[in-house]
Amino acid sequence: MSYYLQDMSWDEIQQTLKRTDTVIIPLGNLEQHGPHCPVGSCYYLAHEASKIIGFKTQIPVTPIISFGISNPYKNFPGSLNISTNTFNNLVKEVSLALVHHGFKRIIFLSAHGGGNIPTLQRVSEELREETGALCAVIHLWGLLGQLSPEITTAPGETEGHGGDPDTSVMLYLKPELVDMTKATWVPLKAPIEGLTPISHSTHRFRNINISIPLFGEEVSENGIYGSPMKASKERGEKMFNTLIDFLVEFTQHFDKIKLPPIPQDILKK
Repeated sequence: MSYYLQDMSWDEIQQTLKRTDTVIIPLGNLEQHGPHCPVGSCYYLAHEASKIIGFKTQIPVTPIISFGISNPYKNFPGSLNISTNTFNNLVKEVSLALVHHGFKRIIFLSAHGGGNIPTLQRVSEELREETGALCAVIHLWGLLGQLSPEITTAPGETEGHGGDPDTSVMLYLKPELVDMTKATWVPLKAPIEGLTPISHSTHRFRNINISIPLFGEEVSENGIYGSPMKASKERGEKMFNTLIDFLVEFTQHFDKIKLPPIPQDILKK
């Protein structure tokens, strides 16, 4: 039996619910990842990761939600930004439909961070309050960074968007879509006097990070914050497999844990 919901009949989904009440919702995005990587980098990571995790765990997987909140990059061609309200309503209504049919645990696998993660966290809180469902919010690129401490850059260079793990993982998953002849790194522009830019939204003052949101092109003309110069297919394969191993273990654990009860005075009537 397939683990993709779109491949099942309603009867097969009903039978699946007898063995698991967990469902995976993958979320990607189309946004710039520098001139060398495809704008679908987030899409491909979410798609490939959820496909393998679904196969290995037999936990149902919904079709990928392909668009997200990416306002800082909306001026780069191909970056398709949707509003917070649109994204919030789409995710919540899909989730409510799943809960209505009996799914009580939802794993949001979002490759895109940006505005996706705080919105997914807010939706998860609302679903918990309104239905008692338990949701896990996972940022795939961020998790890759945590699981791969060997990702380092040369002195004077920075890590971040368009560097690693982005480039290495794309070299592994979609090498035909990566053009390393266009992979470059130059120091970020510093549009705010006295502060060192880390990204479009993070700036450092006296070694402390301060959030001052700007647009991507205000700190990097080509959209690259981190150096892609050490990227390789081999690094990408190692990082991706480490990610999969962790997520398979987590998904199996999440599927079996006893759902914590929610106090009736919190659960909305």
